[in-house]
Amino acid sequence: MKLQKSITESMELKEDIANYHGHNKDSAGQDISDAGMTIMNSFTIPEFIPPYPVRVHSMEAETCKTIREWLLYHSVDKVFDPDKFTKLLHSPEFAARMFPDTSAERLELFSKFLIVTYVVDEIMDDTELERPWETTVSLALEIHKVITSTFPEIQSVTEILDTFSTDWRETIENLFPDEPYNVKDSHPNPCEIDAGKLSPIGSCFRDFWGAAVASMHRESCLRLARFYQKFLIASLIQIQNRENGVIPSLNEYVLIRRDAGASACCLIFVDFNDGVLIPEEIFSSPQMQTMMNIFRDILSWHNDLWSFKKECLLKGDVHNLVFLLSHYLPFSYQRAAQVVTEMLRAQCSELEAVAEELLKATTAVEEHRHTVCRYIEASRRCIGATHAWHNRSLLFK
Repeated sequence: MKLQKSITESMELKEDIANYHGHNKDSAGQDISDAGMTIMNSFTIPEFIPPYPVRVHSMEAETCKTIREWLLYHSVDKVFDPDKFTKLLHSPEFAARMFPDTSAERLELFSKFLIVTYVVDEIMDDTELERPWETTVSLALEIHKVITSTFPEIQSVTEILDTFSTDWRETIENLFPDEPYNVKDSHPNPCEIDAGKLSPIGSCFRDFWGAAVASMHRESCLRLARFYQKFLIASLIQIQNRENGVIPSLNEYVLIRRDAGASACCLIFVDFNDGVLIPEEIFSSPQMQTMMNIFRDILSWHNDLWSFKKECLLKGDVHNLVFLLSHYLPFSYQRAAQVVTEMLRAQCSELEAVAEELLKATTAVEEHRHTVCRYIEASRRCIGATHAWHNRSLLFK
């Protein structure tokens, strides 16, 4: 479903346009910066409760302690100030709600994935970095080096750089010349990459990736690698947009945000949790991909509601649906947030409809139907978990 269609179906758009009085724009259509604090104080997140119950893994507290020790071991605490590091430590609470019945070992691995991804995302979104492009590209290439040590078949660094404009591509190439990546045909040990040459975050990812490669189906790891690469590329595109003052269109935003949220990676862990690999013909089917896109949109738009004050009003980021609706359509920020909330409700209903179609398409093979059911249930739990986590997380306080 295209974003514009979703907006139109969710709200009575024409009536809102007719009744709008320009609450956060002056007569010239420009943002009124002096009113920023007033908007901060008056903006509220509309009530939204996903229609999915939430349960918590009994090992949540123990896993949080384990993850903290793991981050300290890799010196990630040296990357952030103490307050930010403390806030990041609550990330495993999300894993405990998405997989409330998994084993302690699997909960720990998924928690490591989440925390290292949140840490990477914090660096990628940091608008106060002195050299944002160099810092973030360096981190992205470190992670890519670890991934390509296992999967030479995914895009090379050169192909990734083709995503960017000529000037920016040349800047990257001059700063970070391509290196031999110790590529092998099958499951090498990522630990063969010298940890001493990696940053604390790169070292963390190397450790996680080694455990994932050793524990998961190769095809699951390959899917995870490809989604993670898309996450890195989308994050760099957002940085390029910020540096160049580019505001994406609504449809450009959807495509960027689906990947920048890294939410598709979460569903790959369903295979790991079940020990059963969903066949490629089902994973790549139109029904499955539609369901995954709806799922990714729900998680991204939900995050946009909660991060609007911090990311947009305080830091000036434009990759946020609340901001973009207000920018392109005659909505106040508060009205835009209400529209996003209605869109979330509509997408939850759409998710259920597409899930039913997916189940009908896999009735022939019981094993496949069982695995698809697990993906659907995991999508529901993840939506409920992200809502519970955003309510609890200190990152948005």
